[in-house]
Amino acid sequence: MQRWLPAVLFFAFIGWIIIDADLGTKNPFIRFAHSIPYGDKIGHACIYGTMAILVTVASRFKTWSLAQLPIFYGTSLVLLFALAEEGTQYFFKTRSFDLYDVLADVIGISIAALMLTLWRTRTEQQPNHPAN
Repeated sequence: MQRWLPAVLFFAFIGWIIIDADLGTKNPFIRFAHSIPYGDKIGHACIYGTMAILVTVASRFKTWSLAQLPIFYGTSLVLLFALAEEGTQYFFKTRSFDLYDVLADVIGISIAALMLTLWRTRTEQQPNHPAN
């Protein structure tokens, strides 16, 4: 279970940011994101992309198939979480739903999935990998 520690700690970090945003509190990370052009969107892509990597590695790259396309469980779980979190913004006066935030989340998770696929493929092709 030690492999899950980075993902759990990063999830706690994301939770802190979400709670502060819901409460209207401007923590240092939120202030920093708003201080640079497109910082909020870059932040969404980086946070959810990183979370997708951590959860996918922790889940040992397990996949499911959609039309014969392998999809990582980790990226799927993070995508569902991101969509749920964005959807809950309708219920907070301090938040506003932004379709571009959702797009940034999807872009970050998609880039993570591509990187993970390349990483797994490259690792499996190495001569001393157990699959060879």
